[in-house]
Amino acid sequence: MTDWSSPLVVLEWAAGALLVTLVLPYLLPARRRHGGGMARLLLALAVGLALAAAGAATSAMDASGRVLHLSAILALVCGLVGLAGLVLFDVILPALRVDVPSILRDVVQIAMIGVVVMACLRLAGLDVLPLLTTSAVLTAVIGLALQAPIANVFGGLALQLDRTLGQGDWIETGRHSGRIIEIGWRSTRLITKDGDTLFLPNSQLLSGEVLNLSRPTGAHRVSVQVNVHDRHAPGTVRQVLTDAIREVPGVLAYPPPDCVVAEFGEVAIVYAVRYWLAEFERDAAIAGDVRARLWYAMRRARLESPPLRAVLAQRIEATPPTTSADEVAERKALLRAAEIFSPLDDPALDRLAGRMRRLDFTAGEPIVRQGEPGDALYLVHRGEVGVRIQVDGSTSEVATIGPGNVFGEMALLTGEPRTASCTARTEVTCYVIDRAAFEGVLAERPDIAEHLSAALAARQTALEAQREGLSAAAHARREADQRSHLRTRIRELFGVG
Repeated sequence: MTDWSSPLVVLEWAAGALLVTLVLPYLLPARRRHGGGMARLLLALAVGLALAAAGAATSAMDASGRVLHLSAILALVCGLVGLAGLVLFDVILPALRVDVPSILRDVVQIAMIGVVVMACLRLAGLDVLPLLTTSAVLTAVIGLALQAPIANVFGGLALQLDRTLGQGDWIETGRHSGRIIEIGWRSTRLITKDGDTLFLPNSQLLSGEVLNLSRPTGAHRVSVQVNVHDRHAPGTVRQVLTDAIREVPGVLAYPPPDCVVAEFGEVAIVYAVRYWLAEFERDAAIAGDVRARLWYAMRRARLESPPLRAVLAQRIEATPPTTSADEVAERKALLRAAEIFSPLDDPALDRLAGRMRRLDFTAGEPIVRQGEPGDALYLVHRGEVGVRIQVDGSTSEVATIGPGNVFGEMALLTGEPRTASCTARTEVTCYVIDRAAFEGVLAERPDIAEHLSAALAARQTALEAQREGLSAAAHARREADQRSHLRTRIRELFGVG
């Protein structure tokens, strides 16, 4: 039987337990190695007190030696309780896939330490239980003084046991919002969207209204309201607004975004554009991108937003848009620089420039998509456009188109689906030439079909030769075949001889 009356026995137990607490964290996963600090501190204190008690015993300091010895025993048993908690909560229960909240773990260990300390004091002849139970005044004073801290402690315990809030959840309460970093004894620590640390009392979270954005799916819906003149059909408006935000970075593809009619105004219809996001810390940036995409889409679709532009909308509806002489000259210069339009004379360029329509796109916005039908080509005026091709489920960017270049001409001139996706890499301004404009040009100049088919065949065959590694002879044969096929297709589609 162990003789606890000897300071050396206490020293041996304290040193052995301290060694275990120092080695045990290295056997645990990295995320659990932070525990056991209090146990190590108590056991180190027990070692020091036991050494002091042994020194006092050798120097005949009886009273001081007994106090030091008792203190060493108390520190040892408290440290052993901490070590037992470390083994139970960090080794045994995790192996059984049981996760115990940190506050409950602390409450259990503190209760065990209190019981053990009172038992040790009673064995030493110091019974403190009657003092605690009979001092009603002291109990009342302590209870009143600790009313708020006790409410926060039990609030934190209730939060962790209820599991309605957890570490990593994004929450909103009152005018505060942030991501939960830790639920502690007194308060819950949050990191706000601005990167600040916010401490909320646990009792406030328990008694107030809390919106958990991360539960149950981790996705949160946001809506943006847009006013559109009531002369535009709701079906068309909803389609334009919904398509505009489908590929905004941060907007979830599922659940998909949608648009609903929210309200009827005097001259406008209020639409609510709704989308889902999971990156709550970026909600302001995502909302800004969504609003930018909506502006560009409404501008391209000529959707007017009253009341500021109601008068302008009426003027636009009553008077067809006019093009200044300088703008026509700029468009002609852009057309003349494009190789595909080189055979056109000045009258043909004038007519084509007058039929061109300007569209603006923001960075990251899709312009055309692979596989979709196309009845227009695009002439880049400003900015850069990335060309991507999807083959067997993998997408690769094959080219970058700059000012003066054309894309989308193959779908326009052949009526076939688009063979690539084009996305604005920067702020892009394009001029669109539709099939009706080309019909007029080809009706007057049927010989242009030969030039167009040759240009398209050369460009398409060059890409295929680069991808497949064709020889010069094979390249020439394929280009001739492709030119013949395109010439026939253009003549059939536009009805030219």
